[in-house]
Amino acid sequence: MVATEPRWVALPAGHRLADAAEVPFAELLDEPFLALPESAGALRDHWLATDERGGRPVRIGAEVAGADETFEAVEEGLGVVLLAAGNAAIYRRPGVVARPVVGLSPSQLALAWRADDHRTALRDAVEAVRRAGPPA
Repeated sequence: MVATEPRWVALPAGHRLADAAEVPFAELLDEPFLALPESAGALRDHWLATDERGGRPVRIGAEVAGADETFEAVEEGLGVVLLAAGNAAIYRRPGVVARPVVGLSPSQLALAWRADDHRTALRDAVEAVRRAGPPA
């Protein structure tokens, strides 16, 4: 594992939870969510927190494929989206606020590769991660 980060939620600036310091995940269960395409599989499920909904179905507001499209949809009020804490500042924009979510497991970033992949760029990336040390 490379890093562990709490999950946050991006909301339209006028959303009922936009002024909260933290957002309980239970408060998001009935919200429309922006979702990656179904072909994203486990990644889609992680960002919809499907395993942490206690069997409650996800309400999909729109399907999105990239960051710009996602945050435009948030600003337009089509849905909310979970994101890693480190991305909250990167994707900051007018009309969208990001808040930490409580009651939700963190995101874990891992580095994986095929054992027979010996590309120099891959070896360099793996070595850089190893030098950076264990996750905090």
